[in-house]
Amino acid sequence: MTSRDRTCCGVIEDTRIEVRKRRANRPQPWILRKFAIGLFLAVAGYVSYVYIGRVCERIIARDNGVSASLPVGVVFLVIYSVLLLLTLWSYAKVVFTSPGLARDFTSRVERPTYDRNGHPYMTSDSRRAPYDQESTIHTYTSDHDQHTQGSRTQSSFTLQRDFQTSLSSGISESALPRTVGTAMPQRPNASHHRGSSRARTHSVPSHHVSNTNAIKSPEEARVRDVLANPEAPYVPDSIALPPIGAGSARSRRREPNGIGSGESRNANGVSRRPSATPILLPENRYCSRCKIVKPYRAHHCRACGTCVLRYDHHCPWIGQCVGAFNQKFFINFLFWGSVSCWWTFGSLLGIYRRFSPGGASDLEIPIAIGLVGLFGLFFVGLLMTQVHLTLNNQTTVESMHAKAMREREQVVLSREFEWWQFGAKRETRRRWNQEWGRIGKEGNIWWLGDYRTNWEAVMGRNVWWWFLPVGRCPDDGMNYPVNPRFDAQGRWTRREEWPEELQ
Repeated sequence: MTSRDRTCCGVIEDTRIEVRKRRANRPQPWILRKFAIGLFLAVAGYVSYVYIGRVCERIIARDNGVSASLPVGVVFLVIYSVLLLLTLWSYAKVVFTSPGLARDFTSRVERPTYDRNGHPYMTSDSRRAPYDQESTIHTYTSDHDQHTQGSRTQSSFTLQRDFQTSLSSGISESALPRTVGTAMPQRPNASHHRGSSRARTHSVPSHHVSNTNAIKSPEEARVRDVLANPEAPYVPDSIALPPIGAGSARSRRREPNGIGSGESRNANGVSRRPSATPILLPENRYCSRCKIVKPYRAHHCRACGTCVLRYDHHCPWIGQCVGAFNQKFFINFLFWGSVSCWWTFGSLLGIYRRFSPGGASDLEIPIAIGLVGLFGLFFVGLLMTQVHLTLNNQTTVESMHAKAMREREQVVLSREFEWWQFGAKRETRRRWNQEWGRIGKEGNIWWLGDYRTNWEAVMGRNVWWWFLPVGRCPDDGMNYPVNPRFDAQGRWTRREEWPEELQ
């Protein structure tokens, strides 16, 4: 037992860590998840009481304090009742319709292991970067858990020693030994090391490295480990590589389009680099908490404590997740909620000006106006987001990955160009889109070809279903067609690798 473990602060800290772990693997209490439902119904009930009991009732009763006619009160009452009925109907459908739990459609299995023979692409050069700027051997082994920290350190020292020997003896880069899960050494860049001649020896997680989407010239290219398995052993991310000489085999090799494998496809030396993680493989879709291989587009919700089919997000206002089977009803609820709130807001605001000063309604009406205005802004904002995601056939989680890629590209362009070089940045993005396609369209693995098809995949082909909370989910929540611009493992390919009819 260390001195820290014997102290009171050490015991408290260890207990806090254990409690945090238990809470992370346990769903939220049922009463906490359903609390917002009662809050929403209470607000709707209060606004309905003010609108019907304090406003429409006084208009219909010909109250002397209201200068509005009887037909106006009847029309307002009928319209509000219809909108309230549609809103509550949609709300009941989205609350009582399960989003689709993955455990009900799949069985528990052991964690899949990586089969090197079954995935020969793992040993080939990555196509996500300019062809010659990655030296990592993408190899997975089933016994990766047997690698120890000592073996990784030994491999690192062996690579550095062999590299130093090769520099002194003139051995080419291709003659250096390669080991499973380790990267080839590379010459350190001055811009990264700030003048230091010592290569960094710390390790970084592979999933952090694989998210890099743009790299520079071969002299500045960094060795990246893009192992998709989060439990794979880490390797040093920057070891010096010998420069690619004019007489080396790699520099002489040319591609069919005339671009050398070590040359950048863009004139400014910056190229797009999508993630090379094969996201469709069962090994990368395994949930260690539910002990299942998640279906396509399913994710684990920590609030509900289970994996949800086509997971969009966890919404506290409906007490559960928005998923494959209730997303349509969620959009219906947002639509009718927006219409109801803004009709109530506008009508109450107009009628309140006709009320005479004094009376019990003077304070209740402004409170109701403020509540429906606040909820109206919330409804409209969320509705616009959901419509945009549905038209692009994306979930909230999937859109966050696309947004992160755009932000990384913006950082790379900001480092490459001055702030005022808007034309150069725009031209670079145009070349990237020419080579790869657009991030949110051709670069979306679930893109179906056009907005109408994407919309119908969620809302159905019947136009009445788009507005009324009826019908059912058009798909089974388990199988989704993959964009043909991606390979069988779920990696984005260049335009030249697309099917001919799409190029």
